[in-house]
Amino acid sequence: MFAKKQKMGIGFLVTLTAVLLASTCFAAEGETVTLKGVVSVLRDADDVIVSVQLATDGGTYDVVLDAKGLELGEGMEGEKVEVKGVVSEENDQKWLKVMTFKAVEEEEE
Repeated sequence: MFAKKQKMGIGFLVTLTAVLLASTCFAAEGETVTLKGVVSVLRDADDVIVSVQLATDGGTYDVVLDAKGLELGEGMEGEKVEVKGVVSEENDQKWLKVMTFKAVEEEEE
């Protein structure tokens, strides 16, 4: 039982590392943009964030899971936010490297 959990944990860490390295490499290019949308977060069974997305009127962006991306997911899950960051595209998937973010008040819409 313990060996199975250990293998799953190692597999998860390897996958997460590969995703982080790949996303960091291709998310470094592009222009700085400002986007407004709602933050959604996917967590694993241990409540660890494995995916953060920003749903905007123009589409959905996968957030690069660096320190700022994880901070966005932890602090703003389910909230409407304004995010400044760098957008890139890889295999028809939009990625957002977060630079700054703030909550959007209802009257600002």
